[in-house]
Amino acid sequence: MSKNRAMSKREPFILTSQLHDRSFLQRVEQAGFEPVHAPLIGTNARKLSVADIEKIESCDWLVFTSQTAVHAYFSQVSKPTTQKIAVVGSKTEKAIHSYGYEASFMPSTFSADVFVKEWNAAPHANETVAFLKGNLAKPTIEEGLDSDVPAVCIYDTVTFPEHVETITDLIHRYPQVTLVFASPSAVNAYVAADGTVQTNVIYCAIGHITKRAMTGHGFPVHVMPSVYTLDALLEQRIHLEE
Repeated sequence: MSKNRAMSKREPFILTSQLHDRSFLQRVEQAGFEPVHAPLIGTNARKLSVADIEKIESCDWLVFTSQTAVHAYFSQVSKPTTQKIAVVGSKTEKAIHSYGYEASFMPSTFSADVFVKEWNAAPHANETVAFLKGNLAKPTIEEGLDSDVPAVCIYDTVTFPEHVETITDLIHRYPQVTLVFASPSAVNAYVAADGTVQTNVIYCAIGHITKRAMTGHGFPVHVMPSVYTLDALLEQRIHLEE
């Protein structure tokens, strides 16, 4: 822990995306920061139609790229799935574990583009893939996989631009603030609500796609862990000032 942080007002550590694991806020506090959850995006699950479920169940694989998609799907199915499951990262894997399933495929780096590269390098000939996605998902999975990929939109992303005012107020009131973006959607929502680059902010990104979105809007990226999780980001943020 930074001595300066321990002796002064606790630095706000602001999370701008959905938070499935609320215990992470406790870990932020234990690290010496003031946790602030100011989500700029949220999600609403879509009700699956009979046709959607039949399409999904006809495939050999289920592909999930987020915890949100996992919960939106398994909260609606009434019988156990017999398909193999692929996930993008460890948090999504943890979500399928909560429903009693195991992942049969997960890429070495938790991102859709690496998922595509490593999937295509493995023998998946003639296997069909049901991609359970959000409405803002990029076409990386659908267009990149060397497999037939029926996609079903299972949730919609909504924005909360009013939280930018909260973030801006904290930036103005504290000498230093840590601001965390975990998705390009959160970055875009921040910019759309007039969020701007400030010199007293430690900007953090989860994932190289999020980093690309940030730098594309002119934001510096001070912290980006090699493992794309909040815990890894917090650990790197702690050591930034040592």
